[in-house]
Amino acid sequence: MIVLGRHRALTPDVWNELAVRAAIEEIVADAIAHFHPDTFWPGHPSDDGVRDGNPSFYYGAAGVIWALDYLHRIGAARAVEDFRSVLPKLLERTIAQFQSNSPADYAKHGSLLFGDMGAALLAMRLAPTSSLADLVQARADANIGLPIRELMWGMPGSMLAAIHMAEMTEEPRWRRLFERQAARLLADLEDTPQGPLWTQDLYGTKDRWLGPVHGFAGNLIPLLRGWDWLTPTQQAQVTEFVPKTLAANAWRSEIGTTWGAKSKRETPPSLCQHCHGAPGMVTTFADAPFATPEFDALLLDAGRFAWTAGPLTKGSNLCHGTGGNGYAFLKLFRRTHDPIWLDRARQFAMTALLQYRGAQVAVGRGRYSLWTGDVGLAIYLWDCITGEPRFPTIDVF
Repeated sequence: MIVLGRHRALTPDVWNELAVRAAIEEIVADAIAHFHPDTFWPGHPSDDGVRDGNPSFYYGAAGVIWALDYLHRIGAARAVEDFRSVLPKLLERTIAQFQSNSPADYAKHGSLLFGDMGAALLAMRLAPTSSLADLVQARADANIGLPIRELMWGMPGSMLAAIHMAEMTEEPRWRRLFERQAARLLADLEDTPQGPLWTQDLYGTKDRWLGPVHGFAGNLIPLLRGWDWLTPTQQAQVTEFVPKTLAANAWRSEIGTTWGAKSKRETPPSLCQHCHGAPGMVTTFADAPFATPEFDALLLDAGRFAWTAGPLTKGSNLCHGTGGNGYAFLKLFRRTHDPIWLDRARQFAMTALLQYRGAQVAVGRGRYSLWTGDVGLAIYLWDCITGEPRFPTIDVF
């Protein structure tokens, strides 16, 4: 199930906190140096044809600005830049980009990672106003009547936005919004031969995806993050069906357990990364506020699979790179308190650092995005120093 060519060997370099701290500062300084107030950041050849000046939270400027502010806010980096003056332009361009490039009908609702809901959340962090808060609510409200999709485009993303807005504003409207959407989400759960699942309506195709970006795990992320906002009945429902669905869709082997991109099929899965496969499932469900011996054994076996597979050749990033896979080990360290998982996360960090430097030499500059670029790696590196995993967008905003 591990496909040759997708993974590489670990670097022999031992954990070096001073070198990691220096790399974080270097990544931040490089991003600030390459920022332009009109064109934002250049695209990267590894980002699937994404053009210069992308404004989105996933690929572009909104995510990078958030990460730079966050790294300074938590004391991970000394360098700081004031981006408040570009926020109106960022919001305007996010709307234009989303309306021209999003799939059919997607512009009718708020996308956390590609729409202006994510950009408005960033603006609420840097320069909050009541009109920005109202924009976030309007975009999130629009998701309630649309087909359930997933974290990137649909209602689970707006539920996360409600959680982050409640943390920033302490307004009760965000809990009310979350509760309506949680009820809708759980009501749309379907009984299938592979356990309770959702059918995603994604890019014109209906299917049952599993991972944290597009599928089952992504729908559970806001339910787990907003656990205290669920009713006792809803908490009991989630506690009952999550272990059942994970076990029913698991692919077990001598090297560990993983999952496919979609509900279990005949062919073993080939991807082992955050968005699809064992690492992202562990990163999602290691935060679950419930446990059984079988459930925890499954998570540990999935961590073993991610470790055996090794770092990804795709790069150092979060969504489908070595840094994202390493978060599974950090989450298992927090759940189990076993230092072997922190050691493994740090070994992945040293390899990711080597990959980052190699890519920078090859292209001549950094990769400026949160989910696929260097600033996301910098956050992972910091979490390896502290041992406290806070996955960007999901755990922190």
